[in-house]
Amino acid sequence: TEMLLDTANPYGGRSGSAENYKDALTLLMKAMDELDSPEHMPNGLDPSIWEHFCLARRNKVESEELVKWKALTLVEMQAFLQRRMDDNEKIKSEIEDIFQELTWLREEKMKLQLNLTVQFLLKQGQVELESTEIPDYTDAILINKSVIEELNCSIMAQGEKKIASMVECKDFSKGIFQLEWEHKKMRMQIEDLKQKAWDIVTLPISKDRQLFLTVLNYDSHIAHRISVMEQTLGTMDQLHKKYVKNRQKRIKELEKCISLKEQANYELSLELKEMLVSVSERRHVFEAADAQHVSEKSAKQRYHEILKQKHLQRLVKEQEEQLEILQTEVE
Repeated sequence: TEMLLDTANPYGGRSGSAENYKDALTLLMKAMDELDSPEHMPNGLDPSIWEHFCLARRNKVESEELVKWKALTLVEMQAFLQRRMDDNEKIKSEIEDIFQELTWLREEKMKLQLNLTVQFLLKQGQVELESTEIPDYTDAILINKSVIEELNCSIMAQGEKKIASMVECKDFSKGIFQLEWEHKKMRMQIEDLKQKAWDIVTLPISKDRQLFLTVLNYDSHIAHRISVMEQTLGTMDQLHKKYVKNRQKRIKELEKCISLKEQANYELSLELKEMLVSVSERRHVFEAADAQHVSEKSAKQRYHEILKQKHLQRLVKEQEEQLEILQTEVE
């Protein structure tokens, strides 16, 4: 047991845990001593067997306690191992970061050592020599400074001419682009005007619009038409007034004629009533008297009265018809 306690923790001694285990085991053994007393032995059991049983029970309890303690130790060791593995991963990541920084520093160091920027101040017009050897000036020719200046002036003049020609070409090409744009614009305007002309052709135009489009002085034409229409209206108004006067005069004449006809009809109706009364009286007389006693004179008189009555009835009908015609004309 002591050997197992010493080798339980591979990372160092665990004296505190071992002492706790020993104390717990001592207390357990004391409790086992009480259980191993002969008082608890069953009746009729051999004492040697009881001792052997107690020894086996002690070994079993010690083994179980040792297993529990080992399990706790294993859990602690696993937790310790996990912490160490986490620390190991963390340290590995830090090492990788350090290696990356070290590599970057080495690269920067190499760049700073090899890729140096050096500035040289050169005079204007100085020609760079291909080799560092001093050239041979045995065949050199001395030229006057004025000749070089004239040559430079001619070069500058030619350059200015070239620049002017380039500017002229640029302006010319710009003018071409502008003319193309104007041509395109005019073509589009032509298409728009054609479309408008087609719309005008297909548009339904009234007579007034046709006159407005065809007559040159449309306002004077309209004024002339208005004056003609006013004269026509004046003439028609006069004719209408004259016609109304004639009709009113005719109405008055017809009213007079109607009044005369009504009076004549009234008189005829009175005569007709009297004749009807006389006819009825004579009819009664003739009916009462015998036909043999009636003289020929009375018969003729009766016949004439009947004819006169028919004539008066016909006149009344004609006058009534004329009266109706006059009333319709008045309306």
